[in-house]
Amino acid sequence: MKFLLPALALLLIGCDSGLENKRLDQEGHTVVGQTFARAKDEVCMSNLRSLRQSVELYRSQSEDNANPPVLIGLPGIPESMTSDPIDHKPYEYNPATGEVKCNHPGHSKY
Repeated sequence: MKFLLPALALLLIGCDSGLENKRLDQEGHTVVGQTFARAKDEVCMSNLRSLRQSVELYRSQSEDNANPPVLIGLPGIPESMTSDPIDHKPYEYNPATGEVKCNHPGHSKY
């Protein structure tokens, strides 16, 4: 029984020998680390979806059908949601087109 806890800890922590990291950003060197990175990928997708919806809502409520000049300050969008959760770099926003995208490696498809 006393060996069960260390064995379980090793299983949860993972070991980086033989673990192939297929991520473009090489985040997560253990099973747990890669799981956290995938969770942050999901947060990034959710953030981008919310930002795009807010830009669309702003445009639809604007008298001249214009996009917002910046992302920060959109209703219901906290400032923390305007940057990538992994590297914390701000999302790229083009006010002329209303396009919001993430430049983090592997996130360009979001």
